[in-house]
Amino acid sequence: MLVTDRSSDGSASVGTQRGFTLTELMVTVAVAGVLAMMAVPNMRSFVQNNRLSSASNDLLRSFNLARTEAIKHQTNVVVCAVADPTLATPQCSYGPFKGWIVFQDSGPTPWQFDNGEPIFERHVLLDSSVTVKTDNNGIEMYLASGFASPAGAKTPSRNILLCDIRGNQMVGTNSVERAVLITASGRARVSATSADVAAAGTCP
Repeated sequence: MLVTDRSSDGSASVGTQRGFTLTELMVTVAVAGVLAMMAVPNMRSFVQNNRLSSASNDLLRSFNLARTEAIKHQTNVVVCAVADPTLATPQCSYGPFKGWIVFQDSGPTPWQFDNGEPIFERHVLLDSSVTVKTDNNGIEMYLASGFASPAGAKTPSRNILLCDIRGNQMVGTNSVERAVLITASGRARVSATSADVAAAGTCP
């Protein structure tokens, strides 16, 4: 049953409706615009930082995987940069780690992938906004002992930098860049400290 309010003379009254005035609407839009201008740069930095963190952590995980598999299978295991990790027979490019594979290096040609060797991992190409700089030949070999191999037919990379268009931008005592560092014992780590990043080289 619908009940309506009636005025003193018995006629139905219309409820008062309120909304935004033009001035209120303009102020609301202006505030929203300011907040959006503040949020966009922060969101861009968040996405950029997340890409660099993900890429460096993925590379670290691959090095740790190679070391573990080398010890488990008691054979050499290699992480090497490749131009196209999806190929049936990917070839080490000996360049930056934009894409890479982890494989058992037990074939006739050390320091490169031979057809038929087991591949433990294929990492897809990194986002085009990520730049990778490496020292030496863009390859790392782990021995059955778990130690990183010394130089042979190729010189292994021990310092790898990942950056983007911001370069070596500092945030406090850290850089937005990421350094992946490998010791002769085979231990790998990721660092963003300014000292580690500077020691690893320059990027881009």
